[in-house]
Amino acid sequence: MTVKRRIGLMGGTFNPIHMGHLIIAEEAREKFALEKVVFIPSYITPNKEVEAAPAEERLRMVELAVESNPYFSVSDMEIRQKGMSYTVSTLRALKELYGDDWELYFISGTDAVASLPLWYQPEQILTLCRFIGAVRPGGIQKAEEVVASFKKRGKNIELLPVPAIDISSTDIRNRIRNGKSVRYMVPEKVYTYIKEKRMYSE
Repeated sequence: MTVKRRIGLMGGTFNPIHMGHLIIAEEAREKFALEKVVFIPSYITPNKEVEAAPAEERLRMVELAVESNPYFSVSDMEIRQKGMSYTVSTLRALKELYGDDWELYFISGTDAVASLPLWYQPEQILTLCRFIGAVRPGGIQKAEEVVASFKKRGKNIELLPVPAIDISSTDIRNRIRNGKSVRYMVPEKVYTYIKEKRMYSE
């Protein structure tokens, strides 16, 4: 029996990408022995009503954030579609792209696990990939309820404990609007890019 190669996929608005995203990706890569992790910024995220920075700028920030890590890369596949992207559609496209030699691991945060039942075709998502839900201390109860619910239907979600680093893109945007520093909350090159572009200041 041939052992499949493992690839991690991390989708999101990345508005902006921050250290929490990178830590989750690295924890998943290590625990699940992933050969690489591909970050996939969305053009428009179906489940978020947030006014995002332009897609090209969010893509560039992700590129800057991951360029020093040989295991991390970026795909602009959802941005190129210039429309709403559903995870199930992205997974189908990647399944076709990588073929049967690769096993897909979709990496998400705690909030995504809790809201998974509201996603488009969640059971199909869990058929196409192994779904990893990163959980911080104190956030595991709601995630476990969702895991148990899907398990009854024969669908598994892997929970990944991660360090309690309380950083969110929303908080970063709010801090910038209020004139506060976000240094060390985002990678240094992302911090410089945000300052140069005067992003999120209005």
